[in-house]
Amino acid sequence: MTQWTESNRPRPPENPRRVIGGFKFKRPQGVADWAWTAEPLFNAIASAADTDALSEGNSYAISGQTVTFPCTATRVDANVQGRASRPYKVALAFQPWTVEEWSKVVQALAAEAGFSARFLVGEMPQAVAPLLSGLGLKQELVPCTPGTKPSSDPLMTCTCGMAQPCKHVVAVTHLLAERLETEPLTLFLLRGMSSERLLERIQEVRTLATRGENHAHPLPPAATDRSLELPLESMLADFWRPGKRLRELEARPATAHAPHAILRRLGASPLGGRFPLVGLLATIYDTTRQRALALRDGERAAPSSDASQK
Repeated sequence: MTQWTESNRPRPPENPRRVIGGFKFKRPQGVADWAWTAEPLFNAIASAADTDALSEGNSYAISGQTVTFPCTATRVDANVQGRASRPYKVALAFQPWTVEEWSKVVQALAAEAGFSARFLVGEMPQAVAPLLSGLGLKQELVPCTPGTKPSSDPLMTCTCGMAQPCKHVVAVTHLLAERLETEPLTLFLLRGMSSERLLERIQEVRTLATRGENHAHPLPPAATDRSLELPLESMLADFWRPGKRLRELEARPATAHAPHAILRRLGASPLGGRFPLVGLLATIYDTTRQRALALRDGERAAPSSDASQK
């Protein structure tokens, strides 16, 4: 039953309105011993909050008062249900890296083959942080300077109207820190690029860097042999004919085979087991190649054997 004050206004409930199916903070060890990807941000916001905001924000996070919690490029926009009839809108806006800064980041990460392999399984090597710190980026990989000014990282806002960080921002910070610990590649998203796109760009850089040197699938000889280039006018009469040079290409020696090129580039597998995954895959690749060569050689030998029987 709603209680009324002398001014005939409804008295706000003493406890926040219950949320069904909200996002809950489930970290077993609570707020102790954070991973390096989450600790700076959580500690910075927690130290800036007053005692009541920190305590109530922790309770909000554990009880699941956060209704929505989307993480998008450079932003976290959440709805947190408090004592009011409608949820409060919480926003954490992070400083993005510029196009030039992202180019430096991609180049640096592409130079280390082991990083890509770790990124593929959702891991963030701690060596990434000092590597990127040396690039002269305006913002570090892990944000740690929250505030209410446009230059803050992140910029904290909430529609509750209280001083920041309020309990609603603290509740969202619990969830974000937990995600940064379990899904550390979210740090790249907060700087403006998804991990999927980052991996694509790293692969593009590495492909360009190895073109013309050592790569598993080299360009055909016809694409790299400048001696085959002739003036267009001299080829008009025979443009639609293969000519003799096609047979010359077939007679050229094959490019040296680089065994297990992809496995060597990716490095050791992070998956455990009784047998090393990389070794098993290498055996499968070798067996498949041998069977394919045997089938090819058998097909080539078949016509000659048939002809000898006639």
